[in-house]
Amino acid sequence: MCVRTGLAAGGPLCLLGLLAALAATAWAALTAGTVPVAVNDVVSVLSGAREGMAGVLVWELRLPRFLAGLLVGVSLAVAGQLMQTVTRNPLASPGITGVVAGASMAVVLVQVCFSVDAAWLPGFGVLGGTAAALLTFVLAAQGGFTPLRLALAGVAVTALATALTTAFLLFSGAHAQQLYLWLAGGLLGRGWGHIALILPWSLVGLALALLGVRYLNLLQLEDEVARALGGRVLLWRLGFVAIAVALTAAAVAVAGPVGFVGLVAPHLVRLLLGNDQRITLPVVALAGAVLVTLSDLLARTLVAPAELPLGIFTALLGGPVFIGLIRGRAL
Repeated sequence: MCVRTGLAAGGPLCLLGLLAALAATAWAALTAGTVPVAVNDVVSVLSGAREGMAGVLVWELRLPRFLAGLLVGVSLAVAGQLMQTVTRNPLASPGITGVVAGASMAVVLVQVCFSVDAAWLPGFGVLGGTAAALLTFVLAAQGGFTPLRLALAGVAVTALATALTTAFLLFSGAHAQQLYLWLAGGLLGRGWGHIALILPWSLVGLALALLGVRYLNLLQLEDEVARALGGRVLLWRLGFVAIAVALTAAAVAVAGPVGFVGLVAPHLVRLLLGNDQRITLPVVALAGAVLVTLSDLLARTLVAPAELPLGIFTALLGGPVFIGLIRGRAL
């Protein structure tokens, strides 16, 4: 794969457009809902006046939910970009390492068997996702670590974790409806505690990815060429996979198995801006944030006071785009 930079001049324009879209989504997310909040009340709450109904709605409910969606979108999109680059597989997504399925299985297991407090679920999700990723790496390392072996091992681990999740759901009893809703992906009830969980993972993962963009560009070349240029291909590949795993595990623990974000966002940005990671990686992060926060806004307001699963809208928004990319042979 070559590094195409001819469209890189559009990077700043895309960044500005996505920032504007994110700001508009934030404004709508804080003001719109079953109980609308006036703009001046939102400004007052953000300035420190958090008493009354507006304070509860904005500071306790809507703002942490929006920030959680932003961080989930950034994490999944960057993880998808890393996985597609490392595996040289244009169809790769964070789920290729089994992290999504592993985190989902862990949450369902502890809910069914132990009925733990909801505050502990993200932590168990991270543990389950990490365990699934480690199993994937062990299987992929048998006979030599290659992108193809990684993909095949991820498929096997995902199938195993999904089967176990289905089996656990048969015994979920009173938790069935709640678990099925969580498995559809969503941000209902997410608060500042969830922000505290995902924020360090997102910031550290994004920072490491941005610091390593030069090595990401080299990994797009054939291994022999990258080695000839002084690259430590195996070490870099394992490092970026570890970053993607951490980002994905934290995102899934907070929002459930949200689909298409890590698959579609990198493709759209690459189609517009080329393959230079120095340009595309920040844009991919913003694209993921916009996709998740906009989808969550629709999920929360479209049929208010009822709420739809977030995963439905990421699939509805991302699915047609991805089908169009396939039909146009953009892959």
